[in-house]
Amino acid sequence: MIFLDNASTTKIYDEALKEYNEQSVNNFYNASALYKSGSDVLKQLNKARANLIKLLGGSTIDNLIFTSGATEANNMAVNGSIRKNCGKLVFSYAEHPAIFNVAKNLQNQGYNVEFVDLTKDGVVDEEDFKQKIKGASFISVMHVCNETGAVNDIKRLVRIAKTENKDVIFHSDGVQAFGKIAVNVKDLGVDLYTISAHKIHGPKGVGALYVKKGINLKPSVFGGGQEFGLRSGTENTCGILAFNVAAQKIVENQKINFSCVTKLKEEFLHELTNNFDVIINSTNACSPYIISFAVLKVKAETILHMAEEQGVLISNGSACSSKHTDNRILSAMGIDPNTIASSVRVSFSEFNTTNEVVTAAKVIKETCTRYIKILK
Repeated sequence: MIFLDNASTTKIYDEALKEYNEQSVNNFYNASALYKSGSDVLKQLNKARANLIKLLGGSTIDNLIFTSGATEANNMAVNGSIRKNCGKLVFSYAEHPAIFNVAKNLQNQGYNVEFVDLTKDGVVDEEDFKQKIKGASFISVMHVCNETGAVNDIKRLVRIAKTENKDVIFHSDGVQAFGKIAVNVKDLGVDLYTISAHKIHGPKGVGALYVKKGINLKPSVFGGGQEFGLRSGTENTCGILAFNVAAQKIVENQKINFSCVTKLKEEFLHELTNNFDVIINSTNACSPYIISFAVLKVKAETILHMAEEQGVLISNGSACSSKHTDNRILSAMGIDPNTIASSVRVSFSEFNTTNEVVTAAKVIKETCTRYIKILK
């Protein structure tokens, strides 16, 4: 089986799995317990917290809240930041459903919510951004788009936003960025930043929200007061410590992996576009980890299932929106409905090989070509 849906999830590192099993079996104590075994687990948890902040480029005075995943972290970022009678809330049209659907819900509740347009390249339209952030108290813009791989210039957008209002809270969903492209939250200037374990070869069910010093969030889960009272509930310590191991490894190897994946993308596109009519939605400036493309006359779901029958796993976009027939992000880029209906996503990881991606491209070409001939 050739797995090319790494934007949805990734194979866990052996080192992370070993850590998870070790903690689950031999160091399973509750971090809130007062006896020494519990205190030792708490020390490990806080050591992992400090290391993840360091890997993100944050300061020792900043904080990191562990959650059950990126969805919860994104929800915490938005809902924890807004107050009654707050100013405008601004989001991009490219946001993951874990942000976009929260924004739509707030809009339905009567909050002043604006959505920023995208360019044809899939990034935030800067001129529209400048207009819509006037009066904003909270802004959320995804760092790397999970659908197309488009990379937003978060540093520049933060600078524009803070010039307009120095007190605006700026959040970025960094799930497809952390461990894959250079990320330094201090340099970016963000106040909040979301990361996820299972997107970087860690376990599922673990995520985190980076919180810059001075940003005060409202609690999202009430209970025993864990995670500084913001997210109560017994911490998933085995998952958190495995997350830390995965993050350490992927950041250390980031440049090597980036080079490797860039070559995989080039090999895939070279084979896919050779004597084959295909539309590439992702631009050259996008993250090499993600490609969106369309084979006209063949529906995305058909491409997906034909590829699966030949042992190749790809997707028609975000796994969280896979049952939807439309695509909000591609539509916001100005892509026509017929192309959207035929668009699929391929996403790579360091575990993929040149042989795999070339084989996958050939499978897609051959199966789609046969299908189109049958239609004729």
